[in-house]
Amino acid sequence: MVKNKASSNAYRRLRTNIEYNSKYPNVHSICLTSANKGSGTTTIACNLATTFVANHSKVLLIDCNINKPKINKFFSIDSALGLSDILLNQDYSNYYKYCTNFKDVHSNNLLYVMGTGRKVKNALDLLSSGYFKEFMEAMKDQFDFILIDCPSLEDSNDVIPVGHIVDGTILVVSLPETEKNNAKKALQQLNRNGVNVIGTVLNKVE
Repeated sequence: MVKNKASSNAYRRLRTNIEYNSKYPNVHSICLTSANKGSGTTTIACNLATTFVANHSKVLLIDCNINKPKINKFFSIDSALGLSDILLNQDYSNYYKYCTNFKDVHSNNLLYVMGTGRKVKNALDLLSSGYFKEFMEAMKDQFDFILIDCPSLEDSNDVIPVGHIVDGTILVVSLPETEKNNAKKALQQLNRNGVNVIGTVLNKVE
């Protein structure tokens, strides 16, 4: 999935920084967000997931852009059945029905990709519900590593409840699109709401 060798190395370095971060040890689930839309968060989440599956036997990637699906285009999958459905159905033990899986080319490791599912009136309410917490607890028992692609803070606050459930949050900053002050405000907003930000990623660096 990663376009070139330089990009592959960059994603491997990012994976290593997450796996061996002495300040934030034992991170097995993360979400990614950005200060503003168009920062490339989805591309980073997808490529990072394909990098993680090289080292972990079962990896789960979730599209949390519930009313604006994005990951389905990257992997060419149908997002009609996915996150919102498994939450509303409380069908956690049958998680595989809501995913498309891909085998790592160098091993038998599997990447499970869960699309957004049906549209809902208020995604924030659904992600703030006990359903999402129960779902994540069940998935943590099933997968070695979980990555969640969240909307930008410009689009919504959906990342806030998600950030409270995962082990850590990564803020993506795009140098062309994100002004320094906006990135600072986004980081302050996450910290103010109790989200554990474990790092930032600079994207679209020339």
